[in-house]
Amino acid sequence: MKHTRNTLSYLRRTAVLLLIITSLTACASGRPLTAADNTAIDTVTVNVPGISGEYSLLFLTDMHIVIPDETADSQLRDYASERLSHFTGESGHVSSELFASWVDYANQTEPDVLLLGGDLIDSPAPSNMEYLGQCLRKLEVPYLYAVGNHDWTYPWEYMTETGAENYLPLLAPYMDSNTAIHSLELDDFILVAVDNSNNQIHPDALEEYRRILSRNKPVILLLHVPFYTEDLLAEASAVWPNSVVLGGGVHGGIYPNDVSAQFMSLTTAADSPVAAVLAGHVHFSNVSDLAGEKTIPQIVGDAGYKGKATLIRITAK
Repeated sequence: MKHTRNTLSYLRRTAVLLLIITSLTACASGRPLTAADNTAIDTVTVNVPGISGEYSLLFLTDMHIVIPDETADSQLRDYASERLSHFTGESGHVSSELFASWVDYANQTEPDVLLLGGDLIDSPAPSNMEYLGQCLRKLEVPYLYAVGNHDWTYPWEYMTETGAENYLPLLAPYMDSNTAIHSLELDDFILVAVDNSNNQIHPDALEEYRRILSRNKPVILLLHVPFYTEDLLAEASAVWPNSVVLGGGVHGGIYPNDVSAQFMSLTTAADSPVAAVLAGHVHFSNVSDLAGEKTIPQIVGDAGYKGKATLIRITAK
């Protein structure tokens, strides 16, 4: 029996590898996938009083794209094989195929902005980076990308200085040359992407965030790791063995350092212009309010590798 299970597992991994190598060497779809099906889209409305128009934001997070590369060293090949199997099956399509379809969907439906919540790629392997770049260059709508922990780490180089020095800068071209914080201003509000991929707010983001908030223009904040809410932590604790939310340390969440604590206080201050926080990381959807002087909705998107996305409607009503 053991031999049979191992054989079946090997055959399945081989079939998946052959499929992706032959069909996904470039960012292209052309096949109808679940990504283009509106049943794969959760819709959330955010009210921002005082704005003059209505906006649609398409939010994708946690695609975990894996592109096998037979020319890579054995460590990378083995890791890609293992992870490709992990992120294939639930939606019926490999995640890279889904992402290509979402790019086409965005180009066809023309949301005001495509928001990317991190972990688009499952590791910074050259083949993954190349595929990501090909897809983003195909986009015909503006996008904003908040870095996720998998975008720049390997298990053998996880959250290390070497990883930050060698791999994080590879994402800078897609983040306005600043992976710590960058923004996109629309007529009625500002979208701000901040790096908290190592479970704390990047220290280089704090002062720029203060400057943006001081303008008193509505802000929508994009992160990878969500902030603590009681409802979110309860749901996450049933899925993940370790805490995956920033804040609420006494309740089981991650204790914020000084920079993160200041950042979170600014976000939920009584005079804060922040209208909503968007995040991913936990691989399920959740909408709940942040606690603070001001109540702010946090919208956590479901995982893209499942074929899921979130459409966020911004309205003054």
